[in-house]
Amino acid sequence: MSSTHNQMTLVGERLQMPQSLWADTAIKAPSLKALSGNVSCDVAIVGSGFTGLSTAIHLAELGLDCVVVDAAEPGWGASGRNNGQVIAGLKQDPDVVEKIWPGAMGEKLVRFGSQAPGKVFDLIQKHSINCAGINRGWIQPAYTRSGDAAVRHRCEAWRARGIDARLLEGQKLFDLLGTRKYHIGWIDPRGGSIQPLSYARGLAHTALRLGVRIHNRTSVQSITGSAGNFVLKTASGSVFTKSVIVATGAYAENLVPGLRTSFVPVRTAQVATQVLPLDVRSAILPKGNVASDTRQLLTSFRLSPDGRLVMGGSGATAGLDHSRIVPYLHRAGQELFSHLGKIEWSYAWSGYFAVTTDHLPHVHEPRSGLHIAVGCNGRGIAISTSMGIELANRVAGAQASDLSIPVTSLRNVAFHRFRALGVAAATQYKRMQDRLG
Repeated sequence: MSSTHNQMTLVGERLQMPQSLWADTAIKAPSLKALSGNVSCDVAIVGSGFTGLSTAIHLAELGLDCVVVDAAEPGWGASGRNNGQVIAGLKQDPDVVEKIWPGAMGEKLVRFGSQAPGKVFDLIQKHSINCAGINRGWIQPAYTRSGDAAVRHRCEAWRARGIDARLLEGQKLFDLLGTRKYHIGWIDPRGGSIQPLSYARGLAHTALRLGVRIHNRTSVQSITGSAGNFVLKTASGSVFTKSVIVATGAYAENLVPGLRTSFVPVRTAQVATQVLPLDVRSAILPKGNVASDTRQLLTSFRLSPDGRLVMGGSGATAGLDHSRIVPYLHRAGQELFSHLGKIEWSYAWSGYFAVTTDHLPHVHEPRSGLHIAVGCNGRGIAISTSMGIELANRVAGAQASDLSIPVTSLRNVAFHRFRALGVAAATQYKRMQDRLG
């Protein structure tokens, strides 16, 4: 999930760090300044979320001079607002991906998703990023009868591809989750968790140490020119660059024609409890796993580094207001863990992520030298970090055919102007599916 460029007209959010558990407990943000005057570089990156910062780090390690600009600050968007679960794979199952992209491309795309969590934890270790990174596995329990079949299929699909995935049933599942709400699930050893805003800020600190220039409070007004001679115009200066990477995620503006209408921005929420008593804390996910169930409107849950239950998902909207999502999350938490006593909630926050029509990540190159990455579809931590590596390699000279993500044309989502109504209708339909099983 990437941070924002300038989302004022799309979501109307004020460009300040939203109140959240992550904002209250993250490592210190880097000291940055807005762009003033004209600068030159090899590569200009719009957006300082996971994708943009990962790209900048890997380009800097390849010896290229990078400038990153963001209308807000590192991790302001979805990168700093998610549940913090590092999950392997894409939103689509591997066999589905291989049907959409038959042959070598599908195999590369599946492998890309499979290896993505490892890229996150390798980056954390290499640069000593202080973000509470834990790689103890992700559990997906089945919520409905259809979820039961999905869990069995998904586990077997990854086992067939060499992953040590395991089915969990009955007492074994309870021992790892701390709730008897589910009777079957599977565990993926590739997954884990981070403090997402700390990770974003840690990436920014790392990029700065490598010589990357990052400018916050710098809204790009236009991108003109062509490969080798681009100009990014801002309110207080310009960036002259050979290549441009747009890594704004769901917070895209109109810098690139067709980008904003190529996906649907969906708002999801997170809630967090007060710090739990030690006996309660030790009963929830006691081995340090994280979990997301199979609901159509999935519910994810984990413990925060300071011992709170953090839950996410369970509803979606295309609007600013998350007041209808939060009660669903509170009820889901009670449904799972009421046997441990009364749950007291302290935080609620939300943000957007980009949903593509095929639920796969996309790389676009509408003109030579201009590169776009979008569409993590709720798998943003691992996928966006790895997309940064792909973009860095591409800018450094890799052929499009060498990338693990296919380079595709921008395509408008049908009836995009009615996206709010569509998201609302889809949400109600998915809730009905979850109730009926």
